[in-house]
Amino acid sequence: MWGDGQSTTTFWSGSRIDQICTNRVFSVPDLPAHHRYKSRPETSSHHPRERRRIQHTLPKMTTYEVPVDFRNIKDKTILITGCSTGIGRATAKLAYEHGAKLALADWNEVEAKNLLAELRNTDRLLFYKTDVSKWDNILQVFQGAWKKFGKIDAVISNAGINQENLLDEEIDEATGMLKAPSLKNLEVNLVAHIYVVKCAVHYFAKAPGKRSQIIMTGSAASYIDTSPLYQYCAAKAGLLGLMRAFRTRLISKNITINMIAPWMTISPMLPQAIVDMWGTLPANSPAGVAHALLLPVVDESINGKVFFVAGNKITELEDKIHECQHIWMGAQLSEDVDEGQRRLVPAGIHPEQK
Repeated sequence: MWGDGQSTTTFWSGSRIDQICTNRVFSVPDLPAHHRYKSRPETSSHHPRERRRIQHTLPKMTTYEVPVDFRNIKDKTILITGCSTGIGRATAKLAYEHGAKLALADWNEVEAKNLLAELRNTDRLLFYKTDVSKWDNILQVFQGAWKKFGKIDAVISNAGINQENLLDEEIDEATGMLKAPSLKNLEVNLVAHIYVVKCAVHYFAKAPGKRSQIIMTGSAASYIDTSPLYQYCAAKAGLLGLMRAFRTRLISKNITINMIAPWMTISPMLPQAIVDMWGTLPANSPAGVAHALLLPVVDESINGKVFFVAGNKITELEDKIHECQHIWMGAQLSEDVDEGQRRLVPAGIHPEQK
């Protein structure tokens, strides 16, 4: 189960980046009421000479604590898409447990109603059956949340699917010609997130003077290859690009945007054969990933980060990828790229503009 909590039989190899960069790692326990995640330096290279080279090349990671006392989200209105099962369900339960008001959206109405009954369906809950790939459905959820609660503080764009058959050949019986592939995977895993961000920015502006949060559920597939989930991989990589593009712009509107990238996540939907094949490799619980999704809501200073979640441990990738940039790009090109970004990004200038 990658990212959004859907099952698959696909596996992939690790990234070279983890072999040359140390990363922030936060431990996620099995849901105590209150917990603090502590970062620690970690080097994944096993070669002594390479380890010494890394230690001389990269700055030592500063240890710090991220507050995760979830009582801070009490009375906040959080909109969650993809809430009925898996990661989204665990996130809704955790947020509700600590006093949040929830606007929930999912296509699976049966499981959503079970969730509402479990949460006792109080005045702190709102649910819409939603096809996230359709703009009108997304807009309805935001408008309903605004009318019921009077504000939206945070949005967790979590809905996703991973079923696809891109390379299967379907022939039109009438014409004998190859049929176009379904793009539903891209519509749910990428386009829907664009719709959610667009609506979030609009509705956040209706209650100015406070910091708001957008958190998107990406996947390990945002960084590493996931064949044969071709469209899924493209969509999740696109989601990473979307977050990166927004993180320098939305902050001026007092909005933070972050992404989580869960690796294997175990749930009852996952076939036992995959669980057996995975063996002792790090695996998440939906509740563990839920902690990562809510971290930027608890700590409003977090912006532009990606939390890679493996074995219920959260590793922040973006800072170290940039710090390692001179290694994989070369020192001079790295400096030039940083300078180009310094000139273009604050001004909002597109490269094609004169």
